[in-house]
Amino acid sequence: MDGRPAGWSIRPYQPGDETELVALFAQVFGRAISVDHWHWKLKGRPAPVENVWVAVADDGRVIGQYAGIPVQVQLGGRPAPAMVSVDTMTAPDFRRRGILTTLGAAIYASWRAAGVAAVLGLPNQQWGSRTTALGWTTLFPLRWLRCPLHIERALARPGRLPTPLIVPARAAGGAMLAAWHPWRRGSSPRRGLDVRRLAIGAPELDVLWTRLAPTYESLLVRDRAWVDWRYGQAPGLDYQVLLAHAGGEPRGYLAYRCAEARGRTTGYIADLFTAPDDPAPAAVLLGAALDDLWDRGAETARAPAAPRSPLEQTLRAAGFRPAPGAFDFEIVPLAPAAPVAALGDPARWLLTGGDFDVV
Repeated sequence: MDGRPAGWSIRPYQPGDETELVALFAQVFGRAISVDHWHWKLKGRPAPVENVWVAVADDGRVIGQYAGIPVQVQLGGRPAPAMVSVDTMTAPDFRRRGILTTLGAAIYASWRAAGVAAVLGLPNQQWGSRTTALGWTTLFPLRWLRCPLHIERALARPGRLPTPLIVPARAAGGAMLAAWHPWRRGSSPRRGLDVRRLAIGAPELDVLWTRLAPTYESLLVRDRAWVDWRYGQAPGLDYQVLLAHAGGEPRGYLAYRCAEARGRTTGYIADLFTAPDDPAPAAVLLGAALDDLWDRGAETARAPAAPRSPLEQTLRAAGFRPAPGAFDFEIVPLAPAAPVAALGDPARWLLTGGDFDVV
């Protein structure tokens, strides 16, 4: 015996694996992605080490993937390279054979040797005990919040109300929000702030990052390269990025998009980057985004946020309220100096849905 598990082996990614990996993704997650999407997500960022490993069956089939998005982070005020864990998967007929644990241990060892400080992620329930085996530590939850927009459309869907009540309820809901929405349009405290859409490569983003990074202890680096990749280059997702500025000085940005599913339109606030002690840019940006989502027919706007974080407080001030659903934000420290004990306070973080792949 050579010690290799019967029926499969693991190795780093090789060009061409992505064709089988997108097919495996559809089989495991029940939705399709394109090869272009896979390349953007997993090969669109510079990496200090191979960021994708695969499991391969003895017959040559690719049957598993363990991957991370290379990012720069600020952890407890210290800059460091990190990985955001995404799209971990195993073929259904090869589950419960230790593939994910073996892949995870191997890729973490390679990342640690390359100087990666930590792995961040939102492991799902299906990981089970593998998160413990691989060293994941739960820090705090990210919980969904939502803001109602066109609730009259939700009320009119079949099954929500008795038929005789649909028309009056739809009219009442539409009238209520028609009255409320213009109030919100003019309610944001402008204080000399203007909002405009950003194009790819906007230099203001690097200026903004330099200015705002010291206002948070822990967050992903949100410089121009990150924003361009995450929101400007994402295939088929049509993110909009708004910049708040005053007198030529950038004060914050917001990224959002609309999604159509099962006959309804939902808006997602993917990212909001403003100073936590400067509420005016956040209010102006959220007002502009909600106005656009209203005009595009979104029934609700949604965003995940950590309880007691500055982001949650900002969203609640804009009319967002708790909604069902949450993720556990977890970390695997790879560098001995990673300050895990100091990272469990959500008030010291900026974390958004756009930091991961949930929006």
